[in-house]
Amino acid sequence: MKIIRYIGAVLLAAFAGQGCSLLDTTPDGRETLDQIFADHDKTAAYLNTCYSKLPTKGTSYYWVCNAPTALSDEGYLVSGTINDAIPAKMYTSGGTASSHPIRDYKTDAPAEDYYSVYMLQLRYCTTFLQYIDKAGVNSESERARWRAEAHVLRAYYMLEMLKWFGTFAYEPDGYPDNYDYSTLKKRSVWELAELIDGECTAAINTNELPWRIDNSSDAKRMTKALAWCIKSKAYLFAASPVHSEDYSADQKASHWRTAFQVNQQAVEALESNGYSLKTAVSNPRLYTGKAAAYKELFTSISLTSADDRETIYQATSRQNYIDHNYIGALNWPNNSTRAGVVPTQEMVDAYEVLNADGTVAEPLLNLSSPYTATKVPNYNQKALDLGYNPDDPYAAPRDPRMEACIIRNGDQVLWGGELRTVETFVGGENGVSDDTSENRFTRTGYYYRKYIAPDVDATDNKVDAAPWKFFRLAEIKLNLAEAAAEAGELGVAKAQVDAIRSRVGMPALPDNLSQAEMILRVRHERMVELCYEECRYFDVRRWAEAFSGSQLYQQYFKIPCENLTAMWITKNSDGTYTYERRTNTLRNASTQPRDVLLPIPETEANSLFSLTNKRWQNSGW
Repeated sequence: MKIIRYIGAVLLAAFAGQGCSLLDTTPDGRETLDQIFADHDKTAAYLNTCYSKLPTKGTSYYWVCNAPTALSDEGYLVSGTINDAIPAKMYTSGGTASSHPIRDYKTDAPAEDYYSVYMLQLRYCTTFLQYIDKAGVNSESERARWRAEAHVLRAYYMLEMLKWFGTFAYEPDGYPDNYDYSTLKKRSVWELAELIDGECTAAINTNELPWRIDNSSDAKRMTKALAWCIKSKAYLFAASPVHSEDYSADQKASHWRTAFQVNQQAVEALESNGYSLKTAVSNPRLYTGKAAAYKELFTSISLTSADDRETIYQATSRQNYIDHNYIGALNWPNNSTRAGVVPTQEMVDAYEVLNADGTVAEPLLNLSSPYTATKVPNYNQKALDLGYNPDDPYAAPRDPRMEACIIRNGDQVLWGGELRTVETFVGGENGVSDDTSENRFTRTGYYYRKYIAPDVDATDNKVDAAPWKFFRLAEIKLNLAEAAAEAGELGVAKAQVDAIRSRVGMPALPDNLSQAEMILRVRHERMVELCYEECRYFDVRRWAEAFSGSQLYQQYFKIPCENLTAMWITKNSDGTYTYERRTNTLRNASTQPRDVLLPIPETEANSLFSLTNKRWQNSGW
């Protein structure tokens, strides 16, 4: 007889403090699965268990920082290598198969690892789906909705496993007592995407599952819209180069065609059910400029679904940015702010250059080869012709999303009730510094602004920022744009990118781009639009290949991410500034080919080898 022990606090964790409509109390002690699923409330409690390990992301990584941002080319952790933060450890060693800083994440609770946690959650979801059809629930509508939620949850955990680890063993029907584990095999990423598709389709076809949650007490629950997002991302990843090394050219083309079709269906379904890009501002007094709606989307903690039709799924708690990931080093009383993860010059370089009236835009760098192997920028001559000057890099107009996301020397922030001018020059009040023992000073010459509301004053204890957004429509539209470009549907790709650029007043992409040019433009747009949203970490890895001789590995992962660039600004006696790019101080050791995927725990790999006599560990580990 199968017996499971339940701890009440764990079962409640998924809906703690939310007035959960599923269950307000949980069973304890030892009960059989048959006993649990014979009871309505205990069945709901088991579903809560399936929810209990949804990640919180954003600033929830150890040391209150967005670790994935600091491990791509868009950000760098100020404290560098001197503490136990995940990026600090990765900068120096990159981890091992037995102990990996990202996988074995550290929280206030006992240490857990993504692999074990997500595999356990898959087991819970599978068990729930095996029992729900005969469970003692109060109504058939609840049964149907709960079943659909479990399908979406199982798909989500599979997607997280796919993103972090690539292939893994999985059986939709679980592992019965008599299962022959010697027959266990890895599922290819494409097989996993198809299985995820099946889970999501089952949920989408359930009438009782809603498209949107407007009741705050149910905010964490699954929806049809989220199911479409998971399908969208699964096929995008599965078709990407890092998972396609063993396929023929025809198979790769077929995969991209399928990814395009699924993503086109996803965008059409979402938009036909009320989701749209946020283009209007609910607080025009506070949010101004061409990127006003974009800024409000990420910084307002009071947006309703009427104000925001773009967000598809977000965390239920707010992030903590002001104390830990905002501008520091302002020498006024009681300043304990630390800069946290700061933007790199690579991120700043991604924002396009505009002409004076904003009708013409050009990428600053040559997108096919932005930097040499030593990180010397390959400037786009058309951007230079528009007025960009490396000796005065902030003079030319740039993509409005830059002002919404980045604080540069000379910008202003609210502090102590006054607008203060930011000084990131050497010796300035917020000056760039190479002192890794000082957490307040930027190491790159910039600070992040993306999640900081314009009226937040870092001296008034306003530490909360808006909740983390797991999925929003702009990302799904960019997923479609990428798959369309790879599949040769260039008009579709252009239309999706143009809609996103139009929201911030950016000109449309040029007409008649080649397929290769369109792919580069879409990838570039992802870096800009989705900066600091835990997308770039995975993008630079899935566009690469996991072997050192790969040109894709060099172009998309090693060169961009191994040596990061800082802007060293010196103020001259006449009030002008001298700008120097530095690329030899901010190093990231976790850019070997093996680092495109996390290792599965070494003990797990050894156990699986003993059972199957096959190697299970990811390449390079």
